[in-house]
Amino acid sequence: FSPHPSHYLLSQVIMKITRNCQDELDKQLDPHVSGVLLGLINENKRVLEVTHCFPLMNSDTDESMEINREHMLEMERSLRSVNIDYQQVGFYQSTYLNTHCDRNFLDSVFDYLEEMNEAIAIIYDPLKTKLGHLSLRAFKLSSAAFNLYKAEKDFTAEMLRDNMVTYENLFQEIPVVVKNSSLTNVLLCELGHVQDTTSYFTLPTSSYLEKSMQLLLGGLDEINQDLLKINKYQKSVYKKQTDMMKYIQDRKEENDRMIREGLKPLPEEDVNELFKDPAPVGRLESLLSANRITSHCDMIEEHVKSGIGKLYLADSFMS
Repeated sequence: FSPHPSHYLLSQVIMKITRNCQDELDKQLDPHVSGVLLGLINENKRVLEVTHCFPLMNSDTDESMEINREHMLEMERSLRSVNIDYQQVGFYQSTYLNTHCDRNFLDSVFDYLEEMNEAIAIIYDPLKTKLGHLSLRAFKLSSAAFNLYKAEKDFTAEMLRDNMVTYENLFQEIPVVVKNSSLTNVLLCELGHVQDTTSYFTLPTSSYLEKSMQLLLGGLDEINQDLLKINKYQKSVYKKQTDMMKYIQDRKEENDRMIREGLKPLPEEDVNELFKDPAPVGRLESLLSANRITSHCDMIEEHVKSGIGKLYLADSFMS
């Protein structure tokens, strides 16, 4: 299968995802919803098409996971009986200002890719969509990150360097094409004649930018904590090497003294067995935090760009 296939997402799937998230928000339940993507794969045309989806229960308990498994099997049987695409091609998940990049998301993407190389993850941001910008993005693990995570669940600095994995190429964003049916296109043509009362000069709200900055500062705090752990590890390595050299020097001087006195020198010992290496610091959480910080910076830049343009335009009208 081509590493860069075309990905089509039916508009009905987008409506179901947004409706699922909106229903949960109206019920004042968990705003982070998730579900399964269904569709078909055409290997000849190198096309992956998402044609259907359904939600799952959000919980980490064993009982909820078992309920989700039974629900997925029942949905697949029901869809198969009515001749609807039932093959799983990924999952969707809602996010809050691009905070989806965590260990759970990484595990979910990896599990789906293990089952099917073409699986994708759709990320939907209801808060950004509410501001008038449909936020729907598709991701999958890069090949290097997938192979590395398959071999080892936690990354060290040496592993990242050898495999050339960084926070920038940890995930691969995939362009998605929204595909409409003929009836949907007819409806859009009719809606195009309806008078639009949307105000395109509405200035951006400061609360959105404030929340983004709070999340950005939280990510920087996480990076700072990881740096403290790395500094502590480096100090432990330096102390271990210093103690080892001191032990070897003292041992050599003791053997020289015993030889001068005509005594039998001390037997050689494995120094590495006496001085154990400290446990290396995992870099996976730092990698995920850096990825989230990059997403927050891009989001703030995009938000501020449009806001500055509107402010200059409003200022010219007022003056």
